[in-house]
Parts: sequence; C-alpha cells; structure tokens
Amino acid sequence: MRSPYATASTMTHMRRTVIAAAVVIVLIAGTVAFVVTGSGDHGHPVAEVSTAAAPAASHHGSPIQADTPDAPVSVIHDVYTEVRDELLAVQRLQGSAAALDELDVRSRADVEIGGVCHAIAHDLGHQALEIAGGNPGSALTVRNDVCGGGFTHGVIEDALATSKEPARDLMKICAPKQDGSCFHGVGHGVMFATGLDVDASLELCDLAPKPVLSVRCGEGVFMQLFSADVAGGHAAGKGASAETVETASSTCASIRMPYAGACWFYTPTLWLADRPDDFTGAMQWCAEAPSDFGRQLCAKGVGSRTIKYHPDDPTIGARVCAGAGELINSCLAGMGSYWSVHHKGLRAPSDVCSRLDSARLERRCLQVT
Repeated sequence: MRSPYATASTMTHMRRTVIAAAVVIVLIAGTVAFVVTGSGDHGHPVAEVSTAAAPAASHHGSPIQADTPDAPVSVIHDVYTEVRDELLAVQRLQGSAAALDELDVRSRADVEIGGVCHAIAHDLGHQALEIAGGNPGSALTVRNDVCGGGFTHGVIEDALATSKEPARDLMKICAPKQDGSCFHGVGHGVMFATGLDVDASLELCDLAPKPVLSVRCGEGVFMQLFSADVAGGHAAGKGASAETVETASSTCASIRMPYAGACWFYTPTLWLADRPDDFTGAMQWCAEAPSDFGRQLCAKGVGSRTIKYHPDDPTIGARVCAGAGELINSCLAGMGSYWSVHHKGLRAPSDVCSRLDSARLERRCLQVT
C-alpha cells in the first residue's frame, strides 16, 4: 500500500532548497549569529540566536552575577489535572470562548495555573474538535491565543492525528489565514499521523506553503517529540516521549536545517520533566551540547522555560542566566521571547529586562532582546 508520506518525499529535495533560505548564518568579528525565522509555542523566536549583540561572559572569567543573593527556586505543584477537568466542564456547558477566558484570568492570577496553562489549552482544543464533530474549521471559530496558542494547537493536532492523507490535509487545515500558530499545531499533528516518525514528519512540514511555516511546523514536531514537559500533560494518552536527556543531544545533532534549532530549543523540557525547576542543572546540561549552535539554542530554551513556568517572577530566570557564562545572552533572549508570548504579544520581549533585579543584567538584556 502506498505510504501517505509519498507526496512529501517526492517534493522534499526541491522544498529543502527553498526552506534553507530561511536560515541565515552571519559571521561577525569571530562571533556567530544564527537566525531562523520561526517561533516557539506560539510567537517567540525559537532559533534566533545572537552572540554578537553583547560581549559574552567567558568560561574562564567570572560570569555576570545578579545583584540579589541566591534564593531557593519554588517548585510548581501539580494542579494540571484538577484545573483541566474544571475548565473542560466549563467548555461543555458554556463553550470554548468562556473556558478560554476563564483560563486566561486564572493563569494570570495563579502562578501554578500559569505554569500548566499551555497544556490545558491543548486539552480544550481536543474537546472543541470533539464538540464540533471533528470539523476543525468549526472548532476554530473561537481563536484565543491565551497560553501560547495551545487551544489552536490542540484542535489541529487531533484533526491531523486521524487524517488518512496528512500531506493533503495539512495544506488545507490552516487556510485561508495560514498563520504560524496553526502550523505549529500541524507539527504536533503530523507526529501523531506518522506514528512519531520525526523524519517523515519533517518531510510533511517541508510541504507548508511558506518556508517560515515549515519552520513553525518543525517546532510543533520537536515540542511533541520532547513532550515530557514539567508544565505539560498535553500529550497525555498519546504516548510518552521516547527521548531522554541521554539521547536528545545525538538526536538533535542529526537534524537537518532549518529544523535543528527547534530541536535544541525544546530539549530542556526533558531535563525539567525529571528535575522540576532545576534550571541551573538544565543550563549546565546545555553547555555540554556538541556544537555552539546547539548550546545557544538549548540555553534559549532554558531561559524561555523560566518564564513559562514562573511568569510572575523573572528574577528566577535572572539568577539562572547570571550563572550561564557564555550562554547568558541566549538565556536572556529566551526569557524575553516567552515574556512576550505570555502577554499575547502585547508586551515587547525587552519589557522583561527591567524586572530582573539587576542593573547589569538589565543592560545586557536590553541588548539581546
């Protein structure tokens, strides 16, 4: 029987040439800036790293330190199941708009809910598709990008998971808008459609109508691959990640451009799944990646997660970034990127810089965000 991915395979070579144009590698005075137009979770750039924007701290010197003394990092308690079930009930009785509005309010008022809101939004998307009788267009008449656009991702991933022709359907499912958040959901969905086959999923992402949308699709692929997220659960019932911190580095080292950046960006979720809030340990693990590109993108992922899991307290991320040595710029950039996502794009990434409790970190943060 013909593979449902055959269409993707025949177009891969041609599309790769086009998509590669989205990747820019700039060499400036011995420093490297890697730029990939794309974004993570919903709207923040995943693979946009600049080590030229500010002088990096040296492994051999003293890293910039936060002005405040170290303090223990709090641990997010598991409130995912309780709040998810409450909001699914609201959705069944009052509709998706009411459930998403309540999620928005509650996630901003309670840091514990804020840490799991993206996962809950995915689950609301799953149920919305069920309520809509499997019609993603009907389910997405409500578009609320609260919690990183997880609702849209949940609708799309479930719709593609059951598709018999994902190569055809991924071209239609986000039409006519064809926006990046929707294609991030496509990335989750093609992973289910291919049985978590990364190569086959990326070949499907190659088919997206624009290179930037292929990159966004790739982000969904790797967010799903590393689905063991400390703030997560959105993959519950769909199979646990087969990746571990021991295998992730070799996996990402083998991923082709322009998708490699997203792979590295999401790897810290594996570390944090087993070691909640051990951002310092995750950063040290990133520092052992086999390439500077991998180290920088992994560090950006750690910085991003400090805000995703603790949007009420950026000083947690500030302390992590302050001790990150030459990875400090990427860490701070990651904090800024998710800060903007958390506020649905209404605040610039640089807005987080004044909240770090350190004048020195603030100056550097403003340079890299």
